[in-house]
Amino acid sequence: MTAADRERWTAAQRRCALLVPVAAAGLVAAAAPVVWWESQDTPGTRTGWLLAAGAALVALLAVARTVVNELSDRDYAAAWVGLLAVPALALATVFAAAQTSHAVDSAWHEPRRVAATTTDCRVTGRSIDDQNIGHDLYGCTYRWFVDDHEFREERPTGTLYPDGRETSVWLDGDRMITERPSGIAVPFWGAIALAAFVCTVMLATVLRWKARVAGLVR
Repeated sequence: MTAADRERWTAAQRRCALLVPVAAAGLVAAAAPVVWWESQDTPGTRTGWLLAAGAALVALLAVARTVVNELSDRDYAAAWVGLLAVPALALATVFAAAQTSHAVDSAWHEPRRVAATTTDCRVTGRSIDDQNIGHDLYGCTYRWFVDDHEFREERPTGTLYPDGRETSVWLDGDRMITERPSGIAVPFWGAIALAAFVCTVMLATVLRWKARVAGLVR
């Protein structure tokens, strides 16, 4: 970009360029609690946070449009992808961090284990593999008692179990899981959270460098 190209940016466009990271940060700040709570199945209202996230998204699109629409065709699509990818990666980091936190908590405090029986086991569907061979999909209703109260929940299974089969389930808050929590979830989600965070920082750094080269920020 030539010096003449840099000079053509108006003061209003430069102000909009400075507001882009503010709007993006507002979007992430408003949406992050919702992503965290949804990943943990935390009860509660999300309306206020969603409205705030929606307002921040509209603001981000509005201020970014003023700048991006002046870019060349070659840079136009890349700029939009980059601007929207940064908040998306940041929220992916939040989601992976929430899963890591949950995995650590499950590994440290194993969920309560209770005896259960399977009933109403049946074929629930059919899948086709790469060789066009069909495989039945199964599901069973798990039945267990807690404090003399009966609970039932349907889950997919790998085998068509007979009714009355004795097994165990784990009660993780409001969730019921059919297998002991795996310790591998901690490094798995931790690695994803770290990778998403690094990608967020790198992409944000590249976009800021591009803006400086274009003369939008100093």
